[in-house]
Amino acid sequence: MEARLEKIEKSEAYVEIEVDAATVDEGLNKAYRKVVKQVTIPGFRKGKVPRDFLEAHFGKEILFEDALEFLVPAAYEQALQDLKIEPLAQPDFEIGDIQSGQPLHIKVKIPVRPEVVLGQVEGLEVAVPVMEVREEDVDQRLEEMRSRYARLIDKTDQAAELGDTVTIDFIGSIDGVPFPGGTGDDYPLELGSQTFIPGFEEQLVGLRVGETKEVRVTFPAAYHAEDLAGKDAVFQTTVKKIEHREPRELDDEFAQEISDFDTIAQLRDDVHKNLIEANEQRLNGFKKREVLAQAVAQCSIDIAPAVAEMYFDSLLQQFEQRLASQGISLEQYFQMTGSNLNEFKKDTYPDAIRNAQTKFMLEKIIADKAITISDEEVEKKIEEIAEQTGLSLDQARQNLEGVRERLIDSLKEEKAIDFLVNAAKFIPKENPAPGPAPAAELEESGE
Repeated sequence: MEARLEKIEKSEAYVEIEVDAATVDEGLNKAYRKVVKQVTIPGFRKGKVPRDFLEAHFGKEILFEDALEFLVPAAYEQALQDLKIEPLAQPDFEIGDIQSGQPLHIKVKIPVRPEVVLGQVEGLEVAVPVMEVREEDVDQRLEEMRSRYARLIDKTDQAAELGDTVTIDFIGSIDGVPFPGGTGDDYPLELGSQTFIPGFEEQLVGLRVGETKEVRVTFPAAYHAEDLAGKDAVFQTTVKKIEHREPRELDDEFAQEISDFDTIAQLRDDVHKNLIEANEQRLNGFKKREVLAQAVAQCSIDIAPAVAEMYFDSLLQQFEQRLASQGISLEQYFQMTGSNLNEFKKDTYPDAIRNAQTKFMLEKIIADKAITISDEEVEKKIEEIAEQTGLSLDQARQNLEGVRERLIDSLKEEKAIDFLVNAAKFIPKENPAPGPAPAAELEESGE
């Protein structure tokens, strides 16, 4: 067998392989020994049909598929070893005709590690939002806590209002026929929370305990259950309990009840400190994303299509996992949003390419800067993981035993990112409106 590297272009290696005639004949013989056990020809016992009779009866092509299964993978693996090529994704084969006594020609396009040409990745200038914690931000957080720990007061003689929590029994029907999933007992529902179908909660305003009402609604056209989407429904609904949320007073008693502090002033100081820490974490994440995005834009990195597909599949899998954690399938998501996989791929594919480019850029920086990880750093990371997961140190070590190299690679990438961030120049950018930077700007910018 001979293998030649014709060229490497746009992170794809073009390889030509020639399998010699003797090896081809050996592959055809192996195919014959496999196929002859599976066919029956009158006058011959199973497995005893001579090869020439077999080929005359079924055609020589009967051996080709199995012969190629023997020949191609072995030739490909040998070519990788001889040419010292490390594939990053599945190759694309172009296989010539196979004939007894003739060499077999195979052309392979192999996705390989791209050549990374680093641009000016040090000293990048990055605009960052100015983040300050104002007194009104602290007030807002305390109001949220006040509402979260509100007392629920029974309303026995008063009508339900928006903001109240009603406990209801309901039976849903379409054209007079109850439908699966449309019945509930002792269901707590906060009016105005938009938990139910649009228009449902508003129709319960004004009802009192013990009263029943026919609530008429229309399921949204993009409802996740196709058999209900766009249909009119009637819910026979009975109010069994009404509770009003009474916010707590922001006093020392409140602070003592919900925290370890004795006074509301101490609780307020703690909220202020936590907001500062949260802003710092968000800002650090923003800096890393922006620096990486700018650094990648300065580099020349061609990503092979098969590698981009691999990174897209990873993004799709992560997205499906996030949906599943919310009890939604990918198909339901597409129904709800009126989208499809092709549109999702069109929107997400640039992210897949950028993620791949970022990965290879960091690998190049790690190599150029000779970034290493000590045993002490690995042990410190394992200790952090053990603390986060609640495992003992020995259990964490055991769980990570098979992925130690991946853990080291991850730590190297963190160091490479820190190198870029520490070398960058951050320029404060005033917000158009007073107050802290919008969360969306910090959390959605970048990757």
